[in-house]
Amino acid sequence: MPTRRVLAYSLGDVANNLSFMMTSMFLMVYMTEIAGLSAGVAGAIYGITKIWAGVADLIAGQTVDRFNTRWGRLRPWLLFGSTPLAIVFVLLFSTPAGLGTTATIAWIFLLDAAFQLAYSFVNIPYGSLSAAMTQDPVDRSKLSGARSIASATTGVALSAIVSPQFQDTTADGVRLKFTITCLVLGVIAVILYLICFANTRETVPRSQGEISFKNTFRMIGKNRPLLILCAGAFFLLAAMFTMNAVGIYFARYVLGNAGWFTYLMLANTVGTVLVATMVPTITVRMGKRNGYIATALVAVLGYALIFLMPGGSLLIAIVAWFLLGVGTGGTNALMFSMQADTVDYGEWATGIRAEGGSYSILSFIRKCGQGVGGWAGGAIIGAFGYVPMAATQADDALTGIRTASGLVPAVLAVVALLVLIAYPLTAELHARVVSDLNERRTQSAVAERKGVPAERVLATSLGDGRSTLMRRADSVHPPIVTVFGQRGSGASDIAPMLAKELGVPYIGQKFTSEELATVDRSALISDNAFSRWMRSVSLNGSQDMDLAAASDISANNRIASENTDYVLGAVEDGGVILGRNGALVLGRVVGVMHVRLIAPMSKRVERVMQKTGLSVSDAEEQCEAEDRLRAEMSRALYQWNPNSDEYYDVVLNTGSMTYEQIVQIIADAYRGKYQNPPVK
Repeated sequence: MPTRRVLAYSLGDVANNLSFMMTSMFLMVYMTEIAGLSAGVAGAIYGITKIWAGVADLIAGQTVDRFNTRWGRLRPWLLFGSTPLAIVFVLLFSTPAGLGTTATIAWIFLLDAAFQLAYSFVNIPYGSLSAAMTQDPVDRSKLSGARSIASATTGVALSAIVSPQFQDTTADGVRLKFTITCLVLGVIAVILYLICFANTRETVPRSQGEISFKNTFRMIGKNRPLLILCAGAFFLLAAMFTMNAVGIYFARYVLGNAGWFTYLMLANTVGTVLVATMVPTITVRMGKRNGYIATALVAVLGYALIFLMPGGSLLIAIVAWFLLGVGTGGTNALMFSMQADTVDYGEWATGIRAEGGSYSILSFIRKCGQGVGGWAGGAIIGAFGYVPMAATQADDALTGIRTASGLVPAVLAVVALLVLIAYPLTAELHARVVSDLNERRTQSAVAERKGVPAERVLATSLGDGRSTLMRRADSVHPPIVTVFGQRGSGASDIAPMLAKELGVPYIGQKFTSEELATVDRSALISDNAFSRWMRSVSLNGSQDMDLAAASDISANNRIASENTDYVLGAVEDGGVILGRNGALVLGRVVGVMHVRLIAPMSKRVERVMQKTGLSVSDAEEQCEAEDRLRAEMSRALYQWNPNSDEYYDVVLNTGSMTYEQIVQIIADAYRGKYQNPPVK
């Protein structure tokens, strides 16, 4: 995918967050410091409209795919929805002076509710757009990573522009200044949405995205991991938004300078991005549940530090907000990853796969947590005697601000991590779930192709783990061999030779190394460190990416299903199949042998140089990049690592033998294993 298209897509999230983060970080303080409402009333408005935002997401999710235009299903919402969103956004932060209290409450409440609905009708299609732009899961991860980075940087920039305006809210013209600021932000947002619209394309056909809540609720009832994850998410988001709602109050009254909020946001963003980069390592070393608990403990430490720190201590506050970035960023990123696992578990336990439904439920629960947290923040500072529009606050009010931004969120975060201790979906159980699901899907696809009940394709155990029949047990099974090889291992030459030796068709990779060798060199060697980093922070737990994540895993599941059908059809009469995740799709099929080919890097580089004319360094880079990208796609589509030897019957080093010798070894091994057909 061209860099310009990735950049254009990310600008859509900049536009999103000019309004979303504005309401998340500054609406509460706007209501008390500029509109003059009490903290308790402001908190109630904030809480109710955030919960309504969850309902609005469900409405938008059920609506956006029902319309199709010459621009596609999703992009038109950016074109036609951006201007109404910007208008409502500006009006929300433009409460007229002189309104009575009741009229002010009605103005803000109704416009905030309208804003949340308008935002959902832009954000939901925007989040789903990446899956419509490309079928390549690696490219989609890059798009999501670019979106995450755009979201993080926008928050810092927005705080730098807006937070200083709250240092003195009694100055002349503050209302007008704030309205002008929002007007400029709204215009910029519309321009960025239009750039995103003009420079993105929907290239992947989409079916109507309708969610069956009946099936979703049937699945949830037997999906304990999802229920626990939702409960943890509620308390985690309540903690985050209790602090978010009053963070600017902390900067102004406890630290003494509202403008310092920018430094706090920068520290928080650095922590969030840093931990997102580390999440894959955390997952491998600690597991998702333990990683979630560990990062939640870091968040608790950050909240506790906020509650206990002395006034005016900017350096300590920066450390505290950095810890919050690590803690909340880590828990959010792991939450999305765990949510994908619960979708698999739900299908495994009930036979119902409901990406959209389960993510919608989680999204709604998260919005409820946001609403309760925002309400709690306002209610707490109000109960401690906070006085709106005052230059200073009494000691009790300062204690209330500390309590709302530190103590209460710490308690809520502790509850969230205690809930997740009961999360039962370990790495070992999920691996078994994925393995069983892949076997079921293969069996189901075979049965559908043959027009027989699923139980007819089950084989009596042969002692080698094979349990799926593609033909009747008493019929001849033609040779089937799957081959997967490192770049430069000779797999693309050996596999066709093997097919000829066994007298069966050869089925090549979706993207062959030879095809890759004919493209432009700069495009071929493009998996640079920055691209990998962008993919590593994909869906890093930003607060409004729930349904985008659902769209992503749904697209992966659809592509995997199409690939499974293709593989089964291709080897109907036997075959040697290269790549295409054949060792997993056909992993338990009777009469199949799985082969992995490897070679020393020096030999692989030598072979690639001979075929492509690349230099030593470029050939080595190509080998590493191609191997990495193929493995990354396999993990995205099938949740497996094709480089794990345990999936193969034979692993051969091609570096010290001729291709003919390798072919003979594999053919002899196949005939030795299946020497007495028919296989029963």
